[in-house]
Amino acid sequence: MDIKDIKYISTIVEMASFSKASKKLYISQPALSQGIRRIEAELGVTLFVRDRTKVVPTAAALQIAKEGMPLVLKAEALTQSIINQGTDVAYHVRIGLSQFYGHHMLGKTLKSFQQIEPSWEFHVVEGESHFLEQQICDGLVDVGLFPTPIYSQDLESYPVLDEQILLAISVENKKAIAIADSLMTGDGIREIAPFGAFPFILLREGLKLRTLVNRLCQAECFVPKAVIGSETLDSCRSLVEDDYGITFLPSTLNSKGDDDKVKFYPLASKLCFRQLVLVARSDRAKRFHLSEVAHIMQQFL
Repeated sequence: MDIKDIKYISTIVEMASFSKASKKLYISQPALSQGIRRIEAELGVTLFVRDRTKVVPTAAALQIAKEGMPLVLKAEALTQSIINQGTDVAYHVRIGLSQFYGHHMLGKTLKSFQQIEPSWEFHVVEGESHFLEQQICDGLVDVGLFPTPIYSQDLESYPVLDEQILLAISVENKKAIAIADSLMTGDGIREIAPFGAFPFILLREGLKLRTLVNRLCQAECFVPKAVIGSETLDSCRSLVEDDYGITFLPSTLNSKGDDDKVKFYPLASKLCFRQLVLVARSDRAKRFHLSEVAHIMQQFL
């Protein structure tokens, strides 16, 4: 059992709910449940008794929370203290990027920071935006670049660009292309229910884009027939290129527009818009001039 495990257990005890604890920890509920099962197996004890209405911690869980949480706080404070040591701390920028945007946005992001201070050096962390947001809150990452929403009220965000979610269809899927062309208006496709007969390639549940797509579909009382749940947008696009199904992709990852394999259609719904933002704690935002960096990035993009 390590510091992270103690934090998991203590947060569940505090929130009395796996669902609420997973949100506070910025991880998915299945991942948290799996982590607790692993810890229980390692320790040989039951930590929580679960039924349909509540989660009850056992004596073991209560002891871990009481005696372990001070250790977690000391470890986090120690980590932050070490990070803040040294005269060159201001010249190393730890940047967290959503794993979907790394090879599309990394170069432009670094160039924008170097416009402010050419001598800055960078350490790049890629991962889910929930994870990166927690890393920023804990002081382990300085700046993040990922899409809204931002869940922590303790962080500042600076818009870089507006992003629209597009419907992506293989050019080989003539029937779906014909339907999409017939539904196009000046604002985009106004309804997606006519695509109900087609298989969809979607990101797995819990990721921000999947949540947005779920809301978009629910607003139209439409349930897409998801045949594959992918971990990455690049995989979604690749599968669409090979005509395994239809998907939704952000416009940021489609700067070149239609190609010879995939055709993209804008959607008329207001729900399909979000922002890509720079995110940081207020002290880091000032130190690394995020407002100016965001403005420079807007020019690059």
